[in-house]
Order: sequence, then structure tokens, then C-alpha cells
Amino acid sequence: MTENQQPVVAEITHEALARCRAIGHGALDAVEALRAELEKSPALGRRARSAVGGMKLYTTRIEATGTRPALTVTYVYDAPPPEPGLIRIALVSPVRFAGGDAGF
Repeated sequence: MTENQQPVVAEITHEALARCRAIGHGALDAVEALRAELEKSPALGRRARSAVGGMKLYTTRIEATGTRPALTVTYVYDAPPPEPGLIRIALVSPVRFAGGDAGF
């Protein structure tokens, strides 16, 4: 985090947590690592269309491992000054490739 950057708190929503558990194979560990990284670099990923108000919507991809499929993670970044910004990891989905089967 740079000196002029506000502190950020990142959390995994109950829905995203349940989805990680359903995916299994280390999905929760990967998303938890992303959560920690977002607290240091909140603008990771690709910015999507803005959500309501001052919120910013982002998506990012976590590459597959030998046991876990690649994951698409969607999160909302809300930075209301002067309080710390809040990032909510809202959606976790296995990446589906054309003609492939992610098992879901």
C-alpha cells in the first residue's frame, strides 16, 4: 500500500464462501490468498461496469492448479472516505472453456 492510499479491508461473503466450499480442491485457500492480496492492492483485476453509488466492480482470474479449476472471482470495492475502503468478494465460479467441462 502506498503512503497516500487509504487502508482497505477485504472480506469473503457467505455466498462466495459457500461456493468455494462447493468447488473444493483448494478454492477457498486460493480465494483467501486473493483476499489478503486485495488488502495490499485493491485495484487488482479488470474493472467492470460500475455498481450502485461509489462502488467499483472488478473481476479477476485465479489460474488452475493440478487439482483445482481456474476460478473467476468478482468483487465489489467500496471506498467511502474517510473510513477504510471495503472489498467484498461476492462471486466465485470455475472457469468454463468452450467445449470443456469444469464439473459444475
